[in-house]
Amino acid sequence: MTQCPLWCVTDHDVEGGAVVHRGATYEVSAVLEGRGRGGPHTADLLVEVSRVHDEAAVWVYLGDGWTGFSLSLESATRLSAAVVSALRAAGTIEPTGL
Repeated sequence: MTQCPLWCVTDHDVEGGAVVHRGATYEVSAVLEGRGRGGPHTADLLVEVSRVHDEAAVWVYLGDGWTGFSLSLESATRLSAAVVSALRAAGTIEPTGL
């Protein structure tokens, strides 16, 4: 059995193939702008941390399970900070926290 990071919730005995460590999947209901889709629409976005066993890089996936992208932990941290800054600037959250 492979050594898992503390955040891994994958049952590697069942998965088979390349060993991929996956964290819990968080589902976020969202309203997306309609670019090319005829206006705003709802979607369920998934957020998940993963790492291929023999690699050092840990990735944060953001997408709907069909389309999406993976960010390095450093990039995800910068994106998170930028989203918080944008929400503060829009007056959605207080300057000192959520």
